[in-house]
Amino acid sequence: MVRALQTVRVALDVVVAALDRDRPLITHLVITRRCNLACGYCFEYDKTSQPVPLAVLFRRIDHLAKLESVFVTLTGGESLLHPDAVELVRYVRARGMTPFLNTNGYLLTQQIIEDLNDAGLYGLQLSIDNARPNDVSKKSLKPLTPKLKLLAKHAKFHVRINTVIGAGPPAEALEVARAVTAFGFHSNISLVRDETGALVPPTPEMRAAYEQIRALGKSRLPALMDDTYTQTLLDHGTMDWKCRAGARTFLVDEHGQTHLCQPRAGEGGKPLLEYTIEDIRAAFDAPKACAKTCPISYAHHASKFDGWRSQKGPLMSPAGLHARRSPALAVLG
Repeated sequence: MVRALQTVRVALDVVVAALDRDRPLITHLVITRRCNLACGYCFEYDKTSQPVPLAVLFRRIDHLAKLESVFVTLTGGESLLHPDAVELVRYVRARGMTPFLNTNGYLLTQQIIEDLNDAGLYGLQLSIDNARPNDVSKKSLKPLTPKLKLLAKHAKFHVRINTVIGAGPPAEALEVARAVTAFGFHSNISLVRDETGALVPPTPEMRAAYEQIRALGKSRLPALMDDTYTQTLLDHGTMDWKCRAGARTFLVDEHGQTHLCQPRAGEGGKPLLEYTIEDIRAAFDAPKACAKTCPISYAHHASKFDGWRSQKGPLMSPAGLHARRSPALAVLG
């Protein structure tokens, strides 16, 4: 009952925010870059970084609240390596936003799950790429099945399992999806991308596995979940759409710099605490040169409400927010 009421409230928040082009829908906040794994397709981690200090993250969350973000996803690296991950979830909730958490799942325990329940976590995304660990990904069904059992038994929040199809044998992605849906979790498929964020051309085996996974039927999170873009990219390799990254969604890296999305991190950026409505408006209006081959799910999800709105600004290059300094985009520099 509590989850159902939360779902209704979040759906209403999304509807209200969708009507206001100045409001971010999905913001991502890196709380630590450090990770306990080293997946071959991942460019978003290291082995040495210290967690971002709690007081610094509180200030960043305060600014996201000022910008009226609907969702704040705490991410990494491996987010549960941050010693105050639960308190950060609690603070996002206290500031009136909806907290998500990304994790590879290896550090989950019953106590952490119960603490996340108590902190008000709305949704958790856990990545499982294959049935058994390989050289590309250790995010595998076999070692993580005990964690799925813990989540099924104790989690009061939504659980979404993401599988990067192409990070392992496609048949294993299908095996993962079957196991995930048997637990009653939402199964999501992402397409493998290169270091620039562009789609890696799918093989016939990947396409066949995707079709079988889609046919399983999926229980969906009530807000923003839509995989029609995945089908289009598989069918055509490119798609025409209006990416609103930098506005409806953006990433804040461990240094507090704002980027269009995760693949654009490290390519310029503006300090979050200086990021304003004017920045959001400029990014909203700017077509993105990298959009045609982009498989980044949250960019598509956060942009889906604004396809009917025009995008008249100058083209923004894949280098992101600092790449071009025309008069219309000077505020982003």
